[in-house]
Amino acid sequence: MLSNDKVILQLLTVDDADFFYQLYAHPTLTVNVDESPFLLNETPTEFTERISALCDYIFTIRSTEKPNVCIGDCALHHWDKQNKEIAVGGSLVPAYWGKGYMQAAFNFLIEIAKQELGVKALVGHTKTRNTNAIRLVEKM
Repeated sequence: MLSNDKVILQLLTVDDADFFYQLYAHPTLTVNVDESPFLLNETPTEFTERISALCDYIFTIRSTEKPNVCIGDCALHHWDKQNKEIAVGGSLVPAYWGKGYMQAAFNFLIEIAKQELGVKALVGHTKTRNTNAIRLVEKM
C-alpha cells in the first residue's frame, strides 16, 4: 500500500473485481476506447485476473477521505527493458475527475518506475478525444 495526503494505492486483487469491471463498463469511460475491454462472456474475476497479468504494477485508487471506497485504478504496463520505457495508464470514476486524484496516483507510479525499474521514459496511449487524459499529461 502507498499513501499520501490525497490518495491510497492498493494492489488490485480479485476482491476488487466487481468494482474494476464496473469501472471499465462505465458509459462515460467507454467513449475513450474503440473496442470493449472485455472478452466474450468474461466474468469480473476473469477480467481482473487477465488485466492484472498484463500489468507490471496495478493498483486501485482510493481517496484518503474514504479509504474503503475504490475510485479508480492506475497501472504500469508493457515494460520495455531494452529501451527503459513503460506505459502508464488508469481510469477514474467520473465523479472524481478534476480533483487531483489521478495526478497524485501517477506521481506514485513515476516513483515506482524510476526506483524499481530504472525507466527513462513513460509512455501514455490515449485517444485524441480523451481531453482529460491529455490535459493531465500536459500538466505533469
